[in-house]
Amino acid sequence: MKVCRLCSFLLIPWAFVSALTLQSAQPPTARITSLEAMHVAELHTGAAADSVDLPIEDGEPVYRVDVSRDGIRFRARVHAVHGRLLSLARAGKEGDWQTTYRWPGVRVVAHRGGALLGPPENTLSAIQRAIEVGADLIEIDIRQTKDGHLVLMHDTHVDRTTNGKGAVSELTLEQIRRLEIRNSSAEAIRVPTLREALEAMRGKIDADLDFKEGDLNALVAVVRETQMVEASTFCSPHERCRELASIEPGIRLRPTADYPEHVPALIRDLRPALINLDWHAVTDDAVRSAHLGGCHAFVNCLETADTEFYARLAAEAGADYIQSDRPDRVVRLLKEMGLRKERPPLGDPLGTPLRSSRLRYPLR
Repeated sequence: MKVCRLCSFLLIPWAFVSALTLQSAQPPTARITSLEAMHVAELHTGAAADSVDLPIEDGEPVYRVDVSRDGIRFRARVHAVHGRLLSLARAGKEGDWQTTYRWPGVRVVAHRGGALLGPPENTLSAIQRAIEVGADLIEIDIRQTKDGHLVLMHDTHVDRTTNGKGAVSELTLEQIRRLEIRNSSAEAIRVPTLREALEAMRGKIDADLDFKEGDLNALVAVVRETQMVEASTFCSPHERCRELASIEPGIRLRPTADYPEHVPALIRDLRPALINLDWHAVTDDAVRSAHLGGCHAFVNCLETADTEFYARLAAEAGADYIQSDRPDRVVRLLKEMGLRKERPPLGDPLGTPLRSSRLRYPLR
C-alpha cells in the first residue's frame, strides 16, 4: 500500500512521540553494577556475597544482595541508581528476615540554626525554632574565647551579629556575655555557649558542629559531658577531622570534598561517616561515590542555591542530608516528594562502616 508524502510526514512525529512515551514508561536504568552493589553489602556487613539480583521495587531498580558470615545470613537492598544502602536484614531462625537498618529518608539540616527562620542565627531561640519546624540536624558555628570558653559565633569578629566589636579570640566570655545580638525585636538575646546549645538540643535534635577555631579537647569534653557524642557530626578542615577522630571516634566526621573527583580520596584518607558537598561539587557521580564508600551525602543548598528547585535536584540526586537556611521549606518539599514519611530517629544508625572491626582482608 502506498502512503502519500503528506501522510508519511504526519506519521513521523507521532511515531517519535510514541517512542518517547514508551521510553519514559520504562523503569529507571541502573547506574551502578552488580559488583558495586556487592561491595556496598560487603562494606556494611563484613561478609561475602552469595547472590545478587536486580528486581524492580515501586518502579525503582534495587539490587538485592544476600551475604553470609559465620553461618548467619544477611540481605542488603542497594539503590541501583544512587548506590545508597536502603536496608539491611538478618535471617531469623524461622526463616523470616529481621530488619536491622532502614534508610530513614532525607534529613533536613538547619544552617546556623535556620538563619532565615526568624530568630537570629546561632542562638537558643534559633535552635528552638528549627526543632519546631521539623529539622533533624542543627548546624552551629563554634569559636573559643580568650579565656578558653566555647561559644556560638560564625564570624571571626562579633561586629556583624552583635552590638560589640572585636575578635572572639580576643574577648573573654564575660565580655561576650554582655553583648546583645542584633535582632528586630525588643528582646535582649545573648551569645550562647556550646554547652547551653547542646543542652537545648539533647533528646530533641542532632548537632552538627562546625568548629571554626579553638581547642579540640575542650570541644570533645563539652560534647561528652552533655551526652551528645552519638548525636553529633563534626565539620572542619581535614587535619582537624583527623585529629578529632583520634580523640573521639564516636563523633561522626563530615569533611568537605572540594570537587566530585575528590570524594574517593577523602573516603580513603579519613574514613568519614558523611561527605560534605557544597553545591558546585554536587553531581550524580559524587553522591554515588559517597554511597559506594559507605558514607552519606551531605548537600549544601545555601546562598543562591537555597531554593526549592535546588533542594529538589539534591534530593533527586540521592542526597541523604540537605542543609538550608529555610529548613521548613525543605521539610515541606520532601514530604511532597514522598522522601520524608516520618521524623528520623536521633543519631545515625548507619554509623561509620569504614571504621568497623568487621572489615577484614580481602573485603577491605
